[in-house]
Amino acid sequence: MSTLHQNSDTDTSARDASSAHSGARTGSQRLRGPYWVAARMHRSTLRRAAGLLLLIVVVLIAIRVWGGSLAGGYWTDTRVVENAASVIGLLPYLIAAFVAGPVVARELESGTHQLLWTQSVSPVRWFAAKLAVPTALALVGSVVLDGLYRWVWSTSRHEDPALNWYSDSVYHAIGPIGIATALLVVPLGALTGLLIRRTVPAIVTSLIATAAVSSVLGAVRGHLWPVVTVRTGLGTGYPAMNGMVTAEGAVTTSGAHVPDPICVDDKQCQAAHHLAGYFRSSHPVSHFWPLQLVETGILLALTAVLTLVVFRLVKRMAG
Repeated sequence: MSTLHQNSDTDTSARDASSAHSGARTGSQRLRGPYWVAARMHRSTLRRAAGLLLLIVVVLIAIRVWGGSLAGGYWTDTRVVENAASVIGLLPYLIAAFVAGPVVARELESGTHQLLWTQSVSPVRWFAAKLAVPTALALVGSVVLDGLYRWVWSTSRHEDPALNWYSDSVYHAIGPIGIATALLVVPLGALTGLLIRRTVPAIVTSLIATAAVSSVLGAVRGHLWPVVTVRTGLGTGYPAMNGMVTAEGAVTTSGAHVPDPICVDDKQCQAAHHLAGYFRSSHPVSHFWPLQLVETGILLALTAVLTLVVFRLVKRMAG
């Protein structure tokens, strides 16, 4: 019974794709050929995505216009701005899951691709059209949301440490790395779907892969540009905080940087550890754009490599 049901779903998907394909030849739509077919096959998802994007845009504009008059407690304007950054940070995960599951793995799991790849359009061109839809969604969505969020964030009160420029969620939402990340997860999700070929496992794996990429880049971010290191004497204490701190500790009489033994004012402890002062290494706000541009370059390079791998794999699968 399950086999018959699966075959029925496959036939239905194939008929939808075939009818859409024939409709593309006679319709007057702006998108032509496989691009129109790909957009038509996922039109319900695109409508939901457009509705969600519109909702977030309205919320961001409302925060910008009326944020200062929000009541205290949880719904303060700083808390809402912080939460908005976290919501925008979910965009790459949604795109990766959409590409890995509904766009790629579902067709391979149901066998619909076998019919589609026998049409007049080559498998590589068809797959390019399939990925054009989420790529456009990723580009437009991330540009609009990141641009609006930066506009809102730039006029917000930054007393809350969570709204500092180097806070992880804010950092992704006010610079080009948010856009580059959204583009990266398109081939990442496609590669996941091509390798796993089962919808639900592909979605889960794409989410894990997206989180792994984000974690690795977050761990190395502080090392992508030379830091500014400030040293002070024992009587002065630690240097003042200045942006994204990457390292801090004690300085010995030989000039070495070591973990702080927490001697405080204990002279014997300081002498025993040969302490001469303290240091703090950090990225000031002037490093924002260098850090953003270097990380964006890394993300775009990864995007290009994964895209090449994906299309070579499709070409090999098509035989």
